[in-house]
Amino acid sequence: MKKTIARIAIAFAVAVGGVVATSGTASAYGTGDCTYSKQRTASGSGDTVILQVWRCPDGHDYVKGIISGSASASHARVWLDDSINGGSSWTARQYTTNSSRSTQTPQNDLLYDGSPHKVRACGDTSGHRTICSAWY
Repeated sequence: MKKTIARIAIAFAVAVGGVVATSGTASAYGTGDCTYSKQRTASGSGDTVILQVWRCPDGHDYVKGIISGSASASHARVWLDDSINGGSSWTARQYTTNSSRSTQTPQNDLLYDGSPHKVRACGDTSGHRTICSAWY
């Protein structure tokens, strides 16, 4: 029963075009058959945040957030923001931390399926100001 409800919830979210956490191994991204499509980058205080978009044969786009801090940085945090109103408000998803100066969101867990949703990567290190990529 729980699996059926979870599948219905995922199917509904995909149908309305949302950002959905998937189970990973079932996604096309997890098979390695996806091609790199787009990248959005932002920098500040020696840190760089990258949003990567991967186009997959299943017809979906998958996104990943990456942060790389300056040589003296530590305690990296990166997450993906999801907005349905052009960025006026958003929900943070896929929040990832690491004690080193760089980290990334899970590579096969975030499905991004377009309008009206927009997604961006945000992050910071060692108390630096948060920086975000442009919305995609």
